[in-house]
Amino acid sequence: MIRRTARFVTGLAAAAAITSPLAAQSWQAIGAPSNANAGAYWNNKSDDNVGNAVCNVGAILTNNPALAPTDCSSQSPVFLPLNPIPLTTNNVFLGGMGGANPGGFRFSAGLYNFGVLGRIAGIQSTAWGIITDGGSVLNAATLLSGPQQITDNFAVWITAAIPQNQQSVVYGSTQQTGTGAIGSRTATTNQQFAVFTGAVGAGNAILTSDAFGTIINTSAVQTFFVGMEDNVNGGRGFSVMDPMARMSDRDYNDIIVSVSAVPEPSTYALMATGFAGLGLVARRRRRA
Repeated sequence: MIRRTARFVTGLAAAAAITSPLAAQSWQAIGAPSNANAGAYWNNKSDDNVGNAVCNVGAILTNNPALAPTDCSSQSPVFLPLNPIPLTTNNVFLGGMGGANPGGFRFSAGLYNFGVLGRIAGIQSTAWGIITDGGSVLNAATLLSGPQQITDNFAVWITAAIPQNQQSVVYGSTQQTGTGAIGSRTATTNQQFAVFTGAVGAGNAILTSDAFGTIINTSAVQTFFVGMEDNVNGGRGFSVMDPMARMSDRDYNDIIVSVSAVPEPSTYALMATGFAGLGLVARRRRRA
């Protein structure tokens, strides 16, 4: 356990990188996923397609085109198609201009529930979790054990799976740099994460930014979905020296997790007061 922890911390330091200036980010309509390798960054042709199926994360979360249980290879567990379907093509993803990679993003502090929807060809030994601005690192086992009170903004992280000699590398959804930070995009790697939300009325007003990327300011009972790419070489077209390497398809389906903000007790009280007020108005109207 000590050796594994040391390796992880080493990975955090090794992954820190100087990043490019931030681009404007916004919530954008998903639209219908395809195999065209065009449009939004997450809408790429997946190497995990079986036949004419579309298995990138957008298709999985919207079940569009409709998926069958055998349409995407090496599911763990066999979980497709999702029921209920999390998103529709009217929901949104976080991206830059024209659907470009979103750059760094973090979630705001709060009470959260985390869940795993499943993996498509994701290597089982690949680890994931979150890291807070204060440097606290939480792994999947902790996050999945129950509601988590996170006291700082936090990023999502995933360990690299391929090439094998770089499995200690850790990718994160933040572009923060420094001794305890996790690196994100560089000159030779693309974003390792795609983030979506199905919340009704989710608008760009919930997004703020700082020197390290966008901060998603979650509101009551708002669920987000994060698709992860576990390949070290985060995009086609980059040269890879390692003989075990392969070009990434950037389909963001290697691990798919849900991040759900839980209302604080004060929020529940406010909601209860609102419902009580609506009930009073309704009774007065019936009497009238």
